[in-house]
Amino acid sequence: MSSRAASYRPAEVTRIIACTVFKPALEHLQLMARYPGVRVSYLPSNLHMGPQKLRDYILRRIASAHKRKERTICLYGDCFPHIDEFCQLHRTIKVPGCHCYQMLLGSECYSRLIDETAGTYFLERDLILNFEHYCVEPLELHDLEMRKCCFEHYRRLLYVRQPSDPNLVPKAGQLAEFLELSLQVEDADYSFLEQELVRLIEVALS
Repeated sequence: MSSRAASYRPAEVTRIIACTVFKPALEHLQLMARYPGVRVSYLPSNLHMGPQKLRDYILRRIASAHKRKERTICLYGDCFPHIDEFCQLHRTIKVPGCHCYQMLLGSECYSRLIDETAGTYFLERDLILNFEHYCVEPLELHDLEMRKCCFEHYRRLLYVRQPSDPNLVPKAGQLAEFLELSLQVEDADYSFLEQELVRLIEVALS
């Protein structure tokens, strides 16, 4: 534990506003145990289906936190237009990264995977477990022509497996078969995310 964390006063609160996608990672990293003043507010991952709705939800959480005199960190990728400017405007620090998968894998691994195979569709636990609700139903993927239309440019599914995941490889395999794509499994590496979050928490504390 750093001296900064050890001297952290309980009245000083830093609020991380995060997509539920990051919940397994944040629980694994145990940041709230290391920094007692850190609090996390999770928002449903399906808010991505409506970027304006997601923006409004994040804004409400920021406003609520600021009303309680809390500092705010936004743990999202580029999930709606101009999110960096939005965060600056509302006195919120954004974790760097364009995509949640980039944060879960680390920038180097993510870039390598993108360069390796054009047309990679990423999956993580929440999306695998809710694929029917998040994708199949709204996109009408039970229809073969709709599946072809939505996924014709993809070549593989890449499941980003996290340490606390149950055995989701069989279900991911079923999705790959359904979409007629190959399946690859890549284990998450939280070192990049941990480094960035610790750095930003330290900035918020300074």
